[in-house]
Amino acid sequence: MMKVRMNSKRGKLVLVFELEEDDRPMPSEKFSMDCNVVTTILPENLDPDTIHPDLLGLCCIMMVEPFIGHTIELPKPVSKDFFEGHSMVTSRYKISNIDEKLRPWKPPTDSNTGLAFSGGVDSTAALSILPPATVSVFLDRPLKKGKSLYNKDAVKQSCIEVKKLGYDVHVIECDLEYVRKPVGFPVDLANSVPAILLADFLKLDCIAFGTIMEASYRIGHPLYRDYPNSSHYRHWGGMFAAAGLPLNLPVAGISEIGTSIICNDSPIGYIAQSCMRGTWKKPCLNCWKCFRKQILDSAIKSEVMSNETLDSIFNNTEALRFVSDIPIKHENVLTWATNRLQIDHKLFQLLKLRVKGDSKSHDWLNKWYSKSLILIPGKYQGHVKEKISQFLGTMSESDEKMVTSWSLQELIESDLTKEHSDRLIEEMNRHINTFRKPIFS
Repeated sequence: MMKVRMNSKRGKLVLVFELEEDDRPMPSEKFSMDCNVVTTILPENLDPDTIHPDLLGLCCIMMVEPFIGHTIELPKPVSKDFFEGHSMVTSRYKISNIDEKLRPWKPPTDSNTGLAFSGGVDSTAALSILPPATVSVFLDRPLKKGKSLYNKDAVKQSCIEVKKLGYDVHVIECDLEYVRKPVGFPVDLANSVPAILLADFLKLDCIAFGTIMEASYRIGHPLYRDYPNSSHYRHWGGMFAAAGLPLNLPVAGISEIGTSIICNDSPIGYIAQSCMRGTWKKPCLNCWKCFRKQILDSAIKSEVMSNETLDSIFNNTEALRFVSDIPIKHENVLTWATNRLQIDHKLFQLLKLRVKGDSKSHDWLNKWYSKSLILIPGKYQGHVKEKISQFLGTMSESDEKMVTSWSLQELIESDLTKEHSDRLIEEMNRHINTFRKPIFS
């Protein structure tokens, strides 16, 4: 049984996770548990002991769920409602301590949505269509000794800019990403931990994310996923609701193309930067995100890139690793973008051929899938729907069928795809080799 101990003082919460024999320090060959202590620096006037056990319990679970064996003993007994809600969506392990007399947590009056803010395009698009009273909370990972490409300059400046625009923004230091090796979130929604811990303090009634259609409905991946009925949404949506903080996914029916269009047109869109390695307004231009975003932004703005610019864009070893995959991550984005750009550049043409950018226009990808409205709490649906309509069109019935019938299986199994992929890898490798050693042979 995993046991969680809590050490706290005003303005600081320390959680210690003690593993026992039946726990899972290495649940996968890809990652393992590393650090067993998580420290969160809270506002100075917040006493961690006032955080409701249900909210605290949800945060503990998100920090270590992959590593829990059969049972977890939380720092404080949770309410019967949270215990039962958790049990309904989780069968692999149980919570051992429950206080049947404890009242479930309820949002304070006059509460607003919280946003797990990242400073990226998707997160900024979410903020653009949520009510102005939305409270943004950024998880600030402290950089420990050792080599890291992560640079906080851009997102820190984004938070400053959002504050200047009159939004309520909080930067909360938390080192939960070091629980996992390699460093990263133990579960994909763990970046919301600071917002959940501050839910009562900041008067929040739900937690929003910048989760886009590629992540929710899996557009761009091999097969469509009926996300509202998926195991992921049942599990985490059920657990958040049991804690009194339902999920709010305002951009779940919008692709990366749509969120980029929103940021291009939104008054606050200028604060977004997806690159995590560059500095404010100076992305590194040497990572996969920079490769994809440069091509996408040019397509959105109908800007024809020069051969010199394209030579620089394709001189990217990380991008080569990604475009060598079948399918390419977010392949739909590259298909849409290359379709809109008529450029006589060898590598660009090979990429366009590989992602079938010369086929259908995929216009439905820059529209809103309105069936995703059910992923937004009723209180916010009207506002979000109206705001989206200011930036994007709404999918027709035939467009919606393109979503629900999404499949890349034929492309994946095609010999022609492999042939086009090999040609792109060969030529891009040759191009990069003029500057550095090839990484593929």
